[in-house]
Amino acid sequence: MANTKAEIGTGSIYEQLGFKDHKEMETKSILVMEIAKAIKKKKITQTAAAKILSISQPKLSGLLNGHFRGYSVERLIQFLNELGKDVDIVVKTKPRNRRARVNVYHSNGETRLSTAIAAKGKY
Repeated sequence: MANTKAEIGTGSIYEQLGFKDHKEMETKSILVMEIAKAIKKKKITQTAAAKILSISQPKLSGLLNGHFRGYSVERLIQFLNELGKDVDIVVKTKPRNRRARVNVYHSNGETRLSTAIAAKGKY
């Protein structure tokens, strides 16, 4: 342990780990955290939550433990709706001095993800 180095990273952990789809994975991780918060706030078991979401409890457990690669962003949004949560998507014009980006916010309003999207053509 004496020779072990630790480095504080910035940005997406998924990008630092070399995932090609790091932006999507970061978005999914935020949605999964919101699903976990919704379940906790409802004070229900994973079994009860899984029934609401029409998936098995082991699949829900895996999802809540970060195994979300088999789920689309749309499906995770559907899960939030089924748990009684609104999900708002806002499209607006970007300033001319930066690239287009996607922001995903936690329910407390804190920005969790802000990533530039490689846009083809001129926008």
